[in-house]
Amino acid sequence: MDNITGALKIKELKKKLLLSLLVISCICLATLIPVPAVSNTGLIEIAKSWGDIGILLNVTSVGGTLNGSVVLLGLFPFLSASMLMQILTLVLPKLRNLAQAGEAGTKKISKYTRIATIVMCVLMGALASYGIRGAFISTINFWLAFAIAALVLAAGAAAFAFACEILNTKGTGNGISLILFAGCARYVPSLFLKIFEKSSDKLGIVAAILFTVLGVIIFVAVIVALVFISLGERKVKILFRKMTSGMKQFGVPNQVIPFHINQAGIMPIVYTMTLISIPGVIIALLNPMSDNGMVLWSVNISRNLTYCFLFVVFMVFFVYIFSIMQFNPVDIANEIRNYGGYIQGVKAGKLTTEYLFKLYMNMIILGAVYLTLICCVPMLLSLIPGIQKIWFAGICLVILAGSISEVLTIMSNDVKTHEENEKQKNKRYKSAGRNFR
Repeated sequence: MDNITGALKIKELKKKLLLSLLVISCICLATLIPVPAVSNTGLIEIAKSWGDIGILLNVTSVGGTLNGSVVLLGLFPFLSASMLMQILTLVLPKLRNLAQAGEAGTKKISKYTRIATIVMCVLMGALASYGIRGAFISTINFWLAFAIAALVLAAGAAAFAFACEILNTKGTGNGISLILFAGCARYVPSLFLKIFEKSSDKLGIVAAILFTVLGVIIFVAVIVALVFISLGERKVKILFRKMTSGMKQFGVPNQVIPFHINQAGIMPIVYTMTLISIPGVIIALLNPMSDNGMVLWSVNISRNLTYCFLFVVFMVFFVYIFSIMQFNPVDIANEIRNYGGYIQGVKAGKLTTEYLFKLYMNMIILGAVYLTLICCVPMLLSLIPGIQKIWFAGICLVILAGSISEVLTIMSNDVKTHEENEKQKNKRYKSAGRNFR
């Protein structure tokens, strides 16, 4: 709460918060715009036939898929293009060198990602238009309706990618996290409404109110607990030797290296979810309203143990990749040694590198176990007949808690940076006043 109140007092940060709310509001409004040349009722029926794949798309589009809107594809093309570029950066030496070339290389990779996103939007728009062909208005020429729907759906997906870029550069937090947060939060009111309706039918109004309030309390408690876990960290204190000259001491002040439990954030979950759903999305779009056994096996993830296994494998892979990209123990150990620093009880140099690497790997394993338990327990429970609809509950909880913790961390850093800048300004003003006198 201190970070939020502190950010609201700072004009620049307040503008970022308001801009983020405005962009999310525009996205929510876009989910109400129907696709031209297409029957909205027929499109909604087709989207519902996509099963669990339709629910995943609905989250990435903040409800636009099951509304049959122009943003039916949501973030899916952008996520697919980003994931593809991340994998190619790891595989291709040229892209890997660009990623390590500093800000100039990062800008080039961002440019390639934008081009890949546009290409993916066009391809997915055409595929989605083919998938909803059964909902085309019969009085309009088929190919004209196909072209209009493809262009509109591609533009809707591109608009989502553009909104994500705005949130990344001018908003507060990660654009993907904020949009997925809005997509998951959209399901929360309907969840408690269902609890109230089912409880009132069987137990009465008073009991329904009590059950709903209890559900809200448990939900908030779980989110708060997951936020604390996401913000949890192991701190390694770095001590620096001081040099004394006369009555003064010189040297770098002691610092702390934080090792977070969930160092990779929610991106491993997002990329894993995107990767394992790509085959299902393609099959669903090519075979709408199908009752074929293979099609149903591909789109109904909650009844498929194979998807659960693949989810764990790819999630652990992405947790390792995203975590290892953020920390290089060799560089950190060399930097500590160059500035005359050391970790208490650990010798400088190779032993410091080994110590940091071992500690970081332990935190990566702990983070992978944490994400696996939260995400996969609901998946296994959903295999029990009658409770298939909780498959996505763990993923939603991680996305909600992870997005909140990311925003809190960014706001805290922005507030600290602003306070430090103000202190530097005050020092300059005081020194300028003394010089003037």
